[in-house]
Amino acid sequence: MGETITTGDGLRVLRGPETLLDAPAARLSHGGLLDTPAGLATILVLEHRPVAPPAGAAPAWLVHLAQPGHRDATLALPTVLTDTEHGLQIAVCVFGRATGHDPTVMAVHHPDLPRPASLFLDAPAPPPPYTGWAVEPALLAPPTTRAPQVWHTGLLRAGPVLFTHLEATADEPGLLDQPQWDITPHRPEGTPLPLRAAFDNAAHHRQSTYNAGPGHVCCDTILDNPPVPEPFTWTCHPRELSARHLVHPT
Repeated sequence: MGETITTGDGLRVLRGPETLLDAPAARLSHGGLLDTPAGLATILVLEHRPVAPPAGAAPAWLVHLAQPGHRDATLALPTVLTDTEHGLQIAVCVFGRATGHDPTVMAVHHPDLPRPASLFLDAPAPPPPYTGWAVEPALLAPPTTRAPQVWHTGLLRAGPVLFTHLEATADEPGLLDQPQWDITPHRPEGTPLPLRAAFDNAAHHRQSTYNAGPGHVCCDTILDNPPVPEPFTWTCHPRELSARHLVHPT
């Protein structure tokens, strides 16, 4: 899609949420294509119909970017969350820094889909009939030198639930090595988890997972839609950053 997938130091929305495939047994949507400090990123939402708890381990996803006619591709290694009550699988895909000047296609393969789904990144974006943002993606603060960039994928309405990915991304080695960035139970006593995404009303929380690796620490959270307007906050404790929004029910 030309230079629009060249990643800079901020966060840009390249496409809003869309439905990629709508079949009797499953519906696949993406929660926006984003140019983030970590590179090109998207959220994939697979809704099984009728709802049935998946047996055993979640099937593997294969998600990649490619240019038609080229044999090479850029793979995402998705982080997958499963909400068995609603028959949802949510996959967080970060492709890393991607550049290109030719038409680029994102392809999604999953054994529960009747066929692979694909999307040309420079194709027209239709209005999203099933997914949308309760709050749009954003940085928690403007870019700062020698500090991790903290960003989120927005608060996505994914079927009957809400979902968000909150991440601290660092290009410089060592910026995420301090104890305050530790996500394990061995962090110093009294040290909060570095990242948190939550309503004031904890009853809306369904599940959160944390992971970290070279250059990133992130938190993925699934929540129930609130029945009445509720404040929602993204928090990064080590950088003393937060963003707060009032979320209205659907």
